[in-house]
Amino acid sequence: MNIKENINRLFFVNYILMLINLCGFAALIVHRDLSAIAFASAVIASYSFIYLMPAGLLHSVLYTTAKLFHIADTFLLKAFMYGVMVLALALTHLVILVDKVIYKMYGFHFNGFVWNLLTTKGGIESIGFDTMAYWTSAGVFLGAILVEILLLIVCIRWEWFKTNRVRKAPHYLRIAMPYVAVFMFIVQGLFFGISSFNGNSSVLTASNTFPFFVPTTFRSTLIKLGFESNRNTVLTAKQSDNLALQYPLKEIRQQPDSPRYNIVWLVAESWRADMLNKEIMPKTWEFAQKAQHFLNHYSGGNGTRKALFSMFYGLYGNYWSNSLNEQRSPVLMDLLQKDDYQIDLYTSARFTYPEFDKTLFSRIPTEHLHEQPDSVGWKSDRINVSRMLDFIVHRDIAKPFMTFMFFESPHARYYFPPECEIRKEYLKEFNYATANIQKDIGLIFNRYVNSCNHLDTQFSRVIDALEKEGLLDTTIVIMTGDHGEEFMEHGRWGHNSAFVEQQIRTPLIIWVPGMKPAEYTKMTSHLDIPATIMNVLGVENPPEDYSLGFDLFSDKKRQYTIMSDWSSLAYRDSDFKIVLPLKASASFNNEITTADDKPITDQDAVYGNKTEKLVRVLREASEFTKTH
Repeated sequence: MNIKENINRLFFVNYILMLINLCGFAALIVHRDLSAIAFASAVIASYSFIYLMPAGLLHSVLYTTAKLFHIADTFLLKAFMYGVMVLALALTHLVILVDKVIYKMYGFHFNGFVWNLLTTKGGIESIGFDTMAYWTSAGVFLGAILVEILLLIVCIRWEWFKTNRVRKAPHYLRIAMPYVAVFMFIVQGLFFGISSFNGNSSVLTASNTFPFFVPTTFRSTLIKLGFESNRNTVLTAKQSDNLALQYPLKEIRQQPDSPRYNIVWLVAESWRADMLNKEIMPKTWEFAQKAQHFLNHYSGGNGTRKALFSMFYGLYGNYWSNSLNEQRSPVLMDLLQKDDYQIDLYTSARFTYPEFDKTLFSRIPTEHLHEQPDSVGWKSDRINVSRMLDFIVHRDIAKPFMTFMFFESPHARYYFPPECEIRKEYLKEFNYATANIQKDIGLIFNRYVNSCNHLDTQFSRVIDALEKEGLLDTTIVIMTGDHGEEFMEHGRWGHNSAFVEQQIRTPLIIWVPGMKPAEYTKMTSHLDIPATIMNVLGVENPPEDYSLGFDLFSDKKRQYTIMSDWSSLAYRDSDFKIVLPLKASASFNNEITTADDKPITDQDAVYGNKTEKLVRVLREASEFTKTH
């Protein structure tokens, strides 16, 4: 029997072993209803084959090359190819086993963050590895190699079996295996896509359990075909108990006689920290001098999705997917609804993208989610402010109210009315296709300045109305940006591309009735906003029961803060900034700079010195899941 047939047999046996290996992940699924079990079965059947494909492709390349040079039947080459396959298959199983351990401990899969910890001096010890753990790991690896060698011997000696039926059965199964895997891959993709469309939380949560899972969605196609989503925006307590998030960690307790302040929450797209000054935003600056003004404030992300998520949940951005899958609203919004607040929310963009109607405001009836998307953001802002002020004036005065407004004025391409042209030299016609960003960036920045001046006029409309209605004595006002905006200071324009200061620093102004004006230079974060507001509203729980943030008015100071994007967490302290990749594909893309984004030479030394804090971040990134 030739080497190709023997390897095919070995591959088939390993497929069976991988099925067994992945069943261990299925046991970690929190909510195992019939749909989740069916979905998991399809994933196991298809991904067992996918995980083994690199080893199979490696063999195919080696074998084809050997045939090309007519050396496939030489003893040394056979021994080499057998050895390579034994090592490749053993490593594949070992990676999956290690991933399972990591997932049990930290709630997410093997990624660049973990890789950096494992390869940094002192990193392995910091997550609990001792000498015995090293020996155990080495023993497991050697054991996996021995198992593969034994399986290979069995495959080579398979002809010892005399019964032709026994001899032929594996052959038919091997032929069917890839077809079954492809079919089950299609099944799991359809299963996930339909579940995503309809909001089947058990399936969506189950998908997070499997390593390197690739989601498949076709929402727009289903909508075009006339299907309507039947997403359920309210989870029952029983359903919540069965899902992957453990948020909050403890039941929220509130003092019975706590104040029920109104809340006016104003967030501006791309409003970066240095725009808040006397020249550009004089009215907002004047209000900041009367309120609590935070001068060293950071977003929780460099894009809108993760920024607003951190602002309302007080959690790192890696929790976004679970919150979306489970349609879990922030505990702050739950508290306001429990206290019978009148809630009316406005955006000059959309609540459906990012999916804030399924996360931040998932329990708010759609009739209270008001959108006003327009090609010219400043016009939408004016319309929405008018509508919001109309709500405030005509509210039920017997109840407290909460209103939120997302402003688009400073969003690219930075439109503004003529009266806000405080920088006269600006790019008059801004076309993405024809603009020379490098050449025109100064004139583009002036457009941005003018748009922020328009934002100032709309903020002042809100403050003036609250003063006129006599509401500042009973209303908390929050003003901040979702994230910042870069204008080629570090070679990029816009946001969502890096964690440089210009993209992640924003203003923060909080007005709390009765508090004396104050300026704060300590590092603060969007993560701190929920804990701060909930403390003012009389919540007795410590912030760590429901948040990774602090009460901004406490004496506690941040040692570091965390920002996120789709694939990374970014750690920043007073000295350094470290980008921590959350995908295995980005394992070698970690970037380390000074806190103010200057390059450094000895990155390994910095990473090693920060290992203890980075391990703490790793644990915080899974603290509110049920998997650890």
